[in-house]
Amino acid sequence: MSNRDDRLVQILRILKKHPRISVKRLIDLTSESISTMRRDLIILEQSGRIKRTFGMVSLLQDTNIEFASPFRRREHIAEKKVICRLLAKVIQDNQAMFIDSSTTAAHLPNYLMDYQNLNIITNNLQFTVAANSMTNLNVFLTGGQLRANSDSILGSHTLQDIAMFRPQLAIMSCSTLDISGAYMADVEQATIKRQMVENARESILLADHTKFRHDNSDYIKLAELSAWSILITDKKPDKLFIEKMKINDVRVMFPGS
Repeated sequence: MSNRDDRLVQILRILKKHPRISVKRLIDLTSESISTMRRDLIILEQSGRIKRTFGMVSLLQDTNIEFASPFRRREHIAEKKVICRLLAKVIQDNQAMFIDSSTTAAHLPNYLMDYQNLNIITNNLQFTVAANSMTNLNVFLTGGQLRANSDSILGSHTLQDIAMFRPQLAIMSCSTLDISGAYMADVEQATIKRQMVENARESILLADHTKFRHDNSDYIKLAELSAWSILITDKKPDKLFIEKMKINDVRVMFPGS
């Protein structure tokens, strides 16, 4: 039997090509049983990704929803690795840094092997697991509450732990961004990231090209663009974004920049 997370990702990929499709057609395309498909669709509906009506499945718009980490981990992997490779060029030996719970940052340990004595404060479980065998990293995992399917630690204890540090860098991602700022789909995640920005001496934003929006319906504002000194992405943003970043004195890094 295939892994549930892999099945859910496969269903979502089909729905991106066919935003409205019959359950029967989904079963034909995935070769899953009726009972397995029913369970998977219930999970996707409860997470806010789809709507089921009379034997049909519709893909919902992906705004203002904090999707489970298993979904996000499997999306835009190549882009996330490009971003982490660029980020590694900014990091220096002996630095201390906050790293948020984003799936982009979870790829970073692979690009930190040649650095010495890096001090990491994070609420990112995936990053922590990946860094477990790396003796060149000193990792402080914050306290707090484990949120199911988020791979992150959240809550008041997380904020208290973050408040104890003032590192050189705060490294984080966002759900979307536009010329007015960066946004999150979850209030609690946004609160943790804001505390990181407030306590760090310099902040870096990671965002692949799919997060840049001109028509943005996300409403939980993480911060103004000026909160970050560097924006790292996998493709050159359009002229409007480049000009806005320049006005806010934000350095934009992308392949070839």
